Amino acid sequence: MLERRNNAGLIAVVGALLGVSLCFAGGNIGEGPGVEVVIVSAGTALCAWFVLWYLVDVLSGRVVSERITVERDTGSGLRLAGLLAGNGVILGAAVAGAWIPDRFLHDFVVSAWPALVLTVVAVLVERSSQSRSSIVRSVFTVTGYLLVAVVWALHRGIGA
Repeated sequence: MLERRNNAGLIAVVGALLGVSLCFAGGNIGEGPGVEVVIVSAGTALCAWFVLWYLVDVLSGRVVSERITVERDTGSGLRLAGLLAGNGVILGAAVAGAWIPDRFLHDFVVSAWPALVLTVVAVLVERSSQSRSSIVRSVFTVTGYLLVAVVWALHRGIGA
């Protein structure tokens, strides 16, 4: 990204790294019998995170990837970074907490569904946005994504 001077790609990669880090951080929060719990928790969050990223790309008609890699649209890079970080907050919080094997998947789905809603909103935003998007509008969009994610995580109680 840096050697090609693609700032949009750099921003998207930073958002992706933050999202992945938050998924792994959530998997490390709480009580459980051993390291396998951390692997399952973080792996579940990370798999869901990748699936949601894939859905954004496919359902938007690959508009996001094209705008970031070819057109180098900074606004698109910002919005994708915000979505990936926001989904990391939600999914990381969904796997945090005490490990109860019989309830893990149920609790994950109950806590993680807003990430799917956020992803659908992002698809709609990307499909309706212009080729060269406004940086200011993109910052407001990212702020909205992150605000929703943090408020949901706090509402659910991180690790609860």
